[in-house]
This record gives sequence, C-alpha cells and structure tokens, in this order.
Amino acid sequence: MHKNLILIVDDEANFAKIMQYNLKKEGYETLVSSTGEEALQRMREGTPDLVFLDLKMPGMDGIETLKKIKLLDRNIPVIMISGHGDIENAVEAMKAGAYDFISKPFEPNEVLIKAQNALKNRQLLEEVGTLKFELKKKYQYENMIGKSPKMQKVFGEIENVLNSDVTVLIQGESGTGKELVAKAIHYNGFRKDKPLVVVNCAAIPETLLESELFGYERGAFTGALERRIGKFEKADGGTIFMDEIGEMPPATQAKLLRVLQEREIERLGGNDKIKVDVRIISATNKDLKEEVSGEKFREDLYYRVAVFPIFVPSLREHREDIPLLIAHFLKVYNERAGKGVKSVSEKAMEVLMNYAWPGNIRELENVIERAVVLVKDSTIELVHLPQEMKSVSFEQKRGADILSLDKLEEKAMREAIVATSGNISQAAKKLGIGRATFYRKARRYGIV
Repeated sequence: MHKNLILIVDDEANFAKIMQYNLKKEGYETLVSSTGEEALQRMREGTPDLVFLDLKMPGMDGIETLKKIKLLDRNIPVIMISGHGDIENAVEAMKAGAYDFISKPFEPNEVLIKAQNALKNRQLLEEVGTLKFELKKKYQYENMIGKSPKMQKVFGEIENVLNSDVTVLIQGESGTGKELVAKAIHYNGFRKDKPLVVVNCAAIPETLLESELFGYERGAFTGALERRIGKFEKADGGTIFMDEIGEMPPATQAKLLRVLQEREIERLGGNDKIKVDVRIISATNKDLKEEVSGEKFREDLYYRVAVFPIFVPSLREHREDIPLLIAHFLKVYNERAGKGVKSVSEKAMEVLMNYAWPGNIRELENVIERAVVLVKDSTIELVHLPQEMKSVSFEQKRGADILSLDKLEEKAMREAIVATSGNISQAAKKLGIGRATFYRKARRYGIV
C-alpha cells in the first residue's frame, strides 16, 4: 500500500524534527529540507504528496518557493507554516496557490488534521486527474455513473428486474436520475425492441391526464374531432414510465388501478375494452407511504406500483462519485462546445465536494456545463463556479480571522461531519476527541 510522502520545509531544525516525528507516528513517510532551494531539488527527484512550507526562511522565502513548487506540480497541496503577525504574507500565499496554512505554535493533532484534509483533496483531484475520460465500465450503467456502494446497489437492483415483468417504483429526490434508471431497465430488458412511452404526471393538467393516458373516441368531448390513441396503447408490448406518479389526481388513480388489475383500458367516450400488454415503471420524489397516510394516494394502488422499489440516493449521499461525474460531464460538454477543459483546481474541487447539491446530479451537470463555457484555458477555477456555491467557511480563509484557533477548530469539525456523512461519533473519533466534547463544541459553533 502506498504511504503518503510529506515534505517539510523549515530552517528551524528542531521544529522540523518534531513535525517529522508526529507525522511518522501516523504512518506517513517524510522528507525534510531547510531551504527553498533544497526543497525544489527534492521535488525534482520525486514529487511528494504534500508539502508543509515555512513562510520565513533565509535565502529563497516561502512565497517564492511556493510559486516554483506550483510550476513543478500545479496540483500538489502546500500548507504554509506562519508565525503570529504573518497574516498579510499568509493571504499572499493563498493567492499564490497555497492549499491552507497553519500558525505556530500548534498542536500535533492540528497538523494531522491539516495533512489528512489536504491529502484527501489531492486524492480527489487525482481521480479526476487530467480527465482522459476513460471511465471504467464497472462504474457505468448506461448513462449512470458511480463507484460508491449506494450506486452499485442501484445497478444491482436494475439487474435484478431486467428479466422479469415486475412493476417497479423508482424513488428519489428531483435530479437524481430516476428517468435514467427507468430507461436502463427498459433498454436492457426483453421489451427493449418495443416502445418506451414517458408520461410526466406533474406536467399534464388534471383535466387532460386521463385522456392522455387512455385516449378518447371522436365526439367524447367538445373539441374531440377524431379518435386519439392514448399512452397505454402506444406503449403496447413495451414499457410505460409514469414520472411523478405522486401528483396523479384521485380519479385517475382509480382508473389506473383497474388497468393494473385487468390489463385493459377504455378510451374516453368508448365502450370497448382494449387489452394492453405493458410493463409499468413509476417514479416519484415524494414519500408515497406518507401520501397514503395522508390519504393523498390510494393504498391499494401504492401496493400495485411498488412491487419492486428502487431508491436512488441524493448526491449528498454518494459524494465520492462527484469526481467521476465531473469527468463524464466534462467529456460531454467539451465535445459539444469544442473545448479542451482537462482539470479542476484545488479550491474549485473543494467547493464542489462540500456543496449541499439540492438539485443533485442535474445541478452538478448544469454547473459543469456553465463552467466549460466560461473557461478560457484548460482548468475550472473557483471563479467559474456560481457565487452561491462558495461556502462561507472557505471564503473565511482570507482576512483577519484566518489564524483564529476557534475558526480552525470549527472548520475541522465541519469537515469531519461532511467526511462521515453527519455521524457525530465517527466525526469525533476522526478528530481524536470524545463524543460529548465534540457535541458541546458543535453546539457552540452552531454546527448541530
């Protein structure tokens, strides 16, 4: 297993040895340089995974060394070591590409947290890498992408229903890719050579939904000048996908239930019963069980449409797939726009990984499409992301409170909560403090 290599650049030999000791204790490999020139030579001999770099050194100072390191490796995270009163230089270092900085004196645990966060960020950047777009097939299912356990579970559930005619209910927030799941089921199943007919129950007015689904005879109502075939008949032999079925009005729910039970329909204004051979897949962003409890959705219909439920996770629940999704969307929109965007900067990636994504994958796709349009060279930078995405904690890296220990502690706690998907016990363990202490401090900072 690869051990991360950390380069410590500091002219204070005793201080460097203490840092080296603490990092080695945690399993990291370390190198020490006492000057900027020596550090650059180390970089040329073999690139480390992370650099701790002192701001004040004789000869080549920290800022100049940082700039030259970034010329050798644009994406290597560099954490600046500053003394009290070095705020102005620290801010300059951030502008020159430093990942973060730490102020002397500091606790060993603080160094470890900084190192862990920086190396995790580096790993995410490497996943996107130069974005050659060679996504592994096992991480793709049709146009769905994910290596996370939650997405692999979705792929497995799709496989389970391909060779059956079981009625499927796909549940998940808006923008998670529910329609992609429905298409994957249809186009990989035995009905793939027959039609897939999509009905958006939320987009069709209540007065028209029934006629859209079942069709009508000439003269059935004012304006019905000729017979019209409904969605069910059009889907005969294939699949009908009813998106946002939770929006279906009660009267139509009752008629749909009869179709599911009897496998036949009646056109509006007609008396003939028409047999239909249709697989039914539904989707909703609502909790249909709650809708049943609130008497907004028929219980008997719920059990008919939810024979095999598939839950599609929100993007917040599988953040580890964000780099793969970015790579995929960059490929798509580079081709459409004739661009050559190949990478994402550290700061932009940090925002993309920590953003809440209320619009899920659809929102991520829109953000990447916009960024590709804006980028003039080959890298997505922070400036190319929407302003509302940039978190307050990230912006606070600049300014007078940047060296505040309270701010550093709050930032570490917030990052631990994100890394553990909100599990306070695990977050406390990651930071090496008790659960009660973590919870008390979290309340103090307004985190929980």
